[in-house]
Amino acid sequence: MSPPDPPMPAFQPAPAGRKVDHVLQELRQAITSGGLAPGDRLPPERDLAAQFGVGRSSVREALSVLQMSGLLDVRHGQGTYVLHVPPPADLAPDAATPNEQLDFLPLTEARYAFELGVARLAADRRDPAGLSALRHAVTALRASAVQGDAAGFERANLDFHLALAATTGNAALNAVAAQLHAPLASQGARRVRRAFYDVTPARIVGAVPLHEAVADAVTAAQPEAAMRAVMAHYANVAAPLLGEDPPQREDT
Repeated sequence: MSPPDPPMPAFQPAPAGRKVDHVLQELRQAITSGGLAPGDRLPPERDLAAQFGVGRSSVREALSVLQMSGLLDVRHGQGTYVLHVPPPADLAPDAATPNEQLDFLPLTEARYAFELGVARLAADRRDPAGLSALRHAVTALRASAVQGDAAGFERANLDFHLALAATTGNAALNAVAAQLHAPLASQGARRVRRAFYDVTPARIVGAVPLHEAVADAVTAAQPEAAMRAVMAHYANVAAPLLGEDPPQREDT
């Protein structure tokens, strides 16, 4: 006999509007705070929907985003399990080391080369679940920018890039994207961001249109426009690392 599932945290019902975002934030908080531990199984979709007071489609979309973020493992026929608890962010104002800067440059170059092809394929394929996750990531980026929430913006930024790969409908590309973007959560990457990017409300707000341009082109099935938007995005990411002034301040 398998052991009983651990008790679940008490989730707050979703307010009117932005129901998916509420479910996403509650579940993410439960995972990162330790309320849900690696290996814990979540209740079925119908039970979560009842707890949050939302439809099952809202729960399903939130779970999809968390799965693409590497926090959940959805096992068909078995349930949804907590896969990973990210370490707390290192908030100490340490300066980035030269090695960390040098490591970040090839990582940025690799992400750029990868996402050029991903954006083109995403605009051709437009997987429905990926498009939904992409839209919710953009919504979360906007909300974090308006609130001046740098940590929330960082999480939404990661969700955005993983959702872009998911929109191709190619599981292999999803896996590569997760591996390629995982280093962005490291303490060294955070130090590079603090050293080379002005983490201010104005900069965060200015970064949103660059993400929106990619999402809009993919949604409109415009592969060439999607690639141009990715080029603009990474021009802003790479410039500070190269000692140049970017056209527009951007988050990584």
